[in-house]
Amino acid sequence: MSNDLLRWRKEASSDEWSRLALLANTSVGYLDQIAYGFRRASPGKAKQIEAATQEFLTIPPVTKENLVFAAVRASASWVQAINN
Repeated sequence: MSNDLLRWRKEASSDEWSRLALLANTSVGYLDQIAYGFRRASPGKAKQIEAATQEFLTIPPVTKENLVFAAVRASASWVQAINN
């Protein structure tokens, strides 16, 4: 599973990832959940993340549309429920 925020995460240092969380008014853990496809950002949070990524000149920013409409991983319980 890959999305624009995961691409940004892989290009960023740990310090840049932490700074992104601070600028986006969220936690590193929540950004990880979005980046790795376990959560989808709300439109408001996606806008904050997009604006925060624009503060970094060396890494191309993400777009809010790619965060809001990103695919979310299916949990094991959800997959089991639809198979029964």
